Amino acid sequence: MSGPEDTDLPGGWEAAAAEYVLGLLPEDELRAFESQLVQDQALQQDVEAWEAYVAAFTDDIEEVAPPPQILRRTEAQLFGKPRAPLWQQILPYFLGAVAAAAIAWMAMFGGLLQSSDEPDLWADLETPSRGLVMLAHYAPDSQTFMVRRDAGDYPDDRSFEIWLIADPESPPVSIGLVDREQLTEIPVSDEIAAQLPGATVAISEEPLGGSPTGAATGPVLSLGQLEPREEL
Repeated sequence: MSGPEDTDLPGGWEAAAAEYVLGLLPEDELRAFESQLVQDQALQQDVEAWEAYVAAFTDDIEEVAPPPQILRRTEAQLFGKPRAPLWQQILPYFLGAVAAAAIAWMAMFGGLLQSSDEPDLWADLETPSRGLVMLAHYAPDSQTFMVRRDAGDYPDDRSFEIWLIADPESPPVSIGLVDREQLTEIPVSDEIAAQLPGATVAISEEPLGGSPTGAATGPVLSLGQLEPREEL
């Protein structure tokens, strides 16, 4: 073994070899020791002897396999979270593109985005004696019939009912009640929509909740013909 007289390190090379194996050497002494170690065969034997000696302390300890998550956590701390494979990175974008394509296909072939060439229809519904001013509007794109009340009171105990008269020989057909508080919006069927161009709209005053007979029972307040015009 190398003797203490060969080095200025405290305790000599053998003591330094023990501290080297245990990882206790300060940085400056570590550099000096490793420089000597590469050229001193006796010092290399000292290190090997100390390694064997220290390792013997663990002979009586049973080996225990660490949980698999320990390795993952250690690697994550040392190297950061592993980057996902390329296919996992692009998967959300791929699924989004597939969903968008499906929606577009449904809209195109299911009619969701098809716009109608039919014009919007309008009818003025006014009752000067009651101060009522209402405007009927049919939007073919959404197939929605609307009534806007611009002036006049709505009785608390009565309802205003909307009737469609397709032609002079057809009986009035109820399509709903005028909303008390806001714009009236009524989706209509294909059958009703086909009858709206040129049809007459009537507003009658009925018992609360509408006519109990399916026909107008109260006074007709106003009539108007649905016609195209510039949107208001």
